[in-house]
Amino acid sequence: MATALSSRSALSGARLAQAPRSSRASAHREVVAMAVKKVNSYDEGWTKGIGSVGIFLEDREKPAVNIFERVQKKKLLTTVEQAGLLSAAEKAGLSLSKIEKLGLLSTAERLGLLTLAEELLTTEPGKISSASLPFFVAAIASLTFIPQDNLLESVLAYTLATGAGGVGAALFIGGFVVKSLQED
Repeated sequence: MATALSSRSALSGARLAQAPRSSRASAHREVVAMAVKKVNSYDEGWTKGIGSVGIFLEDREKPAVNIFERVQKKKLLTTVEQAGLLSAAEKAGLSLSKIEKLGLLSTAERLGLLTLAEELLTTEPGKISSASLPFFVAAIASLTFIPQDNLLESVLAYTLATGAGGVGAALFIGGFVVKSLQED
């Protein structure tokens, strides 16, 4: 019975009181213990085969992430303004009127880049960082397995390694950027 009560308390997010550590009697701390809820969801792409587990998946309930709220809390736009990035872009020839003339916003909308950005910003950061591993392996493999006997082969090997390493680094760092945006 005691086990059932403790597990029910843990799953429902019961508040556990701790004794105050300071000498002040008015100081009181509370610790909230809350387990991540598991939910069963339907797998749309499930097919019967060897090693297939089942049509239903066991997922964890994920809280919704509001990226605009996170950007506001972290004062990201203020940082961009203070760093002078917009002035630097304008000096480089990229102004709002230039963006309008080139039709970049309508092109981004037509290609679905805003939806893609939203999906990336709400994706689990570990998945983004772990997607960098094949690119790092490809960079090392290109330097290892492509013979570098002449200039053309050397340029090819180093170009592939630089490209794959750059994509890998961007994904690895991007995972940490998304994590910092999703944190409270």
